[in-house]
Amino acid sequence: MAALGKIMVVDDEPNIVEVIRLYLEHAGFEPVIVYRGGEVMDTLQRSEPELVLLDVMLPDLSGFELCQLIRGLDGPRASTPIIFLTAKGESIDKLRGFNLGVDDYIVKPFDPNELVARIKAVLRRTQFQTAAAVPVKTAAEKKKLLQVGKLVIDQEQYKVTVDGMKMDLTPKEVELLYFLASNPGRVYTREDLLGYVWNFDFIGGTRTVDAHVKNLRKKLGPREEWTIQTVWGIGYSFEVNPHA
Repeated sequence: MAALGKIMVVDDEPNIVEVIRLYLEHAGFEPVIVYRGGEVMDTLQRSEPELVLLDVMLPDLSGFELCQLIRGLDGPRASTPIIFLTAKGESIDKLRGFNLGVDDYIVKPFDPNELVARIKAVLRRTQFQTAAAVPVKTAAEKKKLLQVGKLVIDQEQYKVTVDGMKMDLTPKEVELLYFLASNPGRVYTREDLLGYVWNFDFIGGTRTVDAHVKNLRKKLGPREEWTIQTVWGIGYSFEVNPHA
């Protein structure tokens, strides 16, 4: 078995399936190929893939119908990550997919390298969320309260104070700051942050992350105790200065 696990590819176009299969195998995944929607549920239970790459336009069942069936299962299979692969690019189709519980959405024609990168990003995100749910939380964590020096982030009330003064931040700025500060020293790509904080890709893309980081720096000002560090060519990290 491939080191990175199985990816179920559900598509009725053999040429597209072959390209996806080659790129997945090269990346270290084991493709499980399904050409008809009616075979998906049985194959899902038997093969236990890490992720389902699901075409919306199938000859029997649609991707929307299959997504509903998967999310309606009992047990851990219901939370299997799903990426829609489709020629439909309209916003209403994307919104419908995300409302059904899809993790990402890629429109044909696509770059196979981007497809593999999106698969890895979704897997990282879902694995992080699963791991984060396991440890027993402290009282402060249950209240979503975090303090770094004179910086206090209360995500439950969407309140941030520095030196006791309340900062005027938007809800997404609070969520982004809380997420980064909760994982000090860890570098996240812009795509990772879109997934963790915004939950899906949307119009604006990675530029949205850059804009929010810029606003946080402007509103909070330079700090000796911590900084939101730009890691050139990769993304951002929240760095704490223990000597401040």
